[in-house]
Amino acid sequence: MHATARGEVRRPGRYMRLFLTALIALSAPGALADPEAAAGEEGGMSLEEIARMMDNPLGNLWIIFLEGDFARYRGKPASGGKNINTYMVQPILPVPLTEDWNLVTRPIIPIVSAPKFELNLAGIPDGAFGDCPGNCNSGGFGGIPPGISLTSDREVELADIMVWSMLSPAEPTVLPDGSKFVWGLGPSFRLPTASEDQFGSEKFSMGPSSVTMRLPAEDGRWTFGLFNQHHFSVGGTSNRSRVRSSQFQYIWYYKLPVEGQWSLGAAPMVNVNWDAKVDDKLSFPLGIGLSSTFFLGPMPLRIGVEYNGYVVKPESYGPRHMLKVYLVPVLPRLVKEPIFGS
Repeated sequence: MHATARGEVRRPGRYMRLFLTALIALSAPGALADPEAAAGEEGGMSLEEIARMMDNPLGNLWIIFLEGDFARYRGKPASGGKNINTYMVQPILPVPLTEDWNLVTRPIIPIVSAPKFELNLAGIPDGAFGDCPGNCNSGGFGGIPPGISLTSDREVELADIMVWSMLSPAEPTVLPDGSKFVWGLGPSFRLPTASEDQFGSEKFSMGPSSVTMRLPAEDGRWTFGLFNQHHFSVGGTSNRSRVRSSQFQYIWYYKLPVEGQWSLGAAPMVNVNWDAKVDDKLSFPLGIGLSSTFFLGPMPLRIGVEYNGYVVKPESYGPRHMLKVYLVPVLPRLVKEPIFGS
């Protein structure tokens, strides 16, 4: 293990500085070389049209989610509760393979600020360290093993990076009521990139992922969707527990009947750790939030805030509440023409 000895001086801000630098650079209007590209590749799209395209995670826009999740964890080792903050950079990059099919790729790069684990190495059996905590996209920790406790010190580290890549029709299917149906299917990977043991699994994991979305008709207001991904370890450090986890994200948004592009809704993430004890397997939140899409100079931008309250949570140690804030700029597409065929 790469456990940090007590009293060692750390520099927890190094990853935070990288995140803030990326946020400022990518959200600055000057980051877009072509103002027309920000207003839609055709240059004539309205803000409402761009907002509708941003609602489709498998659409033709290149966008980047800059997200901060601020969660309150409680459980036996938490001494009344601990704050765990996760900062994520998530570009969504659709590439046209043919005129009919897109390949949509979304890497998820998390930087986590969490209480340091104090390790009593003599009291930890091989493999007891288990999967990483739920804050680093593991699907739930499932309790703190013997010999591990939380301290008042904090660490800021890179966690395991995830990448999903889905094949999706280039155009949505129009339903009889005028609404649109989109879907995508492909693999999801979890890479052992964590800079400290407690923030990752030390396993290479993979599994299937999919998205289905119902987008509103031209005069409609409701958007519904479901994303899911599953990870099973296929390699990595032998003295760490295997990974068997799933994530289900249910999505709902209602376009408010007010001036501008305002929406009410949420996209909470349900986590399942299949190897945890029965009372620790599931984290299930209910969510509500508000978002707005507007132009910042030439650049379309969405900002939002969302609250998640966990109605089902791990008994041993897990999230109770979470506040999510996000900023989503639209980027110019670098690949516009189909790779195969005209």
